[in-house]
Amino acid sequence: MEMTEIQRYKIALERLKQLSDIRLGKPLLIQTLMGNLRVLHSNHIGYFKYISTKKSWEIALTDGSFVRLKGNLRAKNLCAYNDRFIQIHQSYIINIQYLCMIQNNHCIMYPPFHHINELCISQKYKRELTAYFYQF
Repeated sequence: MEMTEIQRYKIALERLKQLSDIRLGKPLLIQTLMGNLRVLHSNHIGYFKYISTKKSWEIALTDGSFVRLKGNLRAKNLCAYNDRFIQIHQSYIINIQYLCMIQNNHCIMYPPFHHINELCISQKYKRELTAYFYQF
């Protein structure tokens, strides 16, 4: 069966996307709550949320799914992994690549995270976030 122009174009776009993902930095190798290892690229991560009742971080992915991480991670470790990850609250770390604007101490995100209303900025992290946002 012969490939159509559209199929070849889609394959070429997917390869180009994979190459750009590689150039965006090293992938994040995480261990899930179930002990599985998973490789994620920073551009697939919108934000991290700390679930205090479970004492673990959860990752919001661009496909709408969530991955819960093993409980022994700290916010500073997540932020240190990629310069795009910045803490905005004791319970939230965002990928600044998806930050559209800061409005009334809330982060307004680009799609697919534009519907998220819970990303509040605490006073402790506001100055650093604002400075970093203007540089980015």
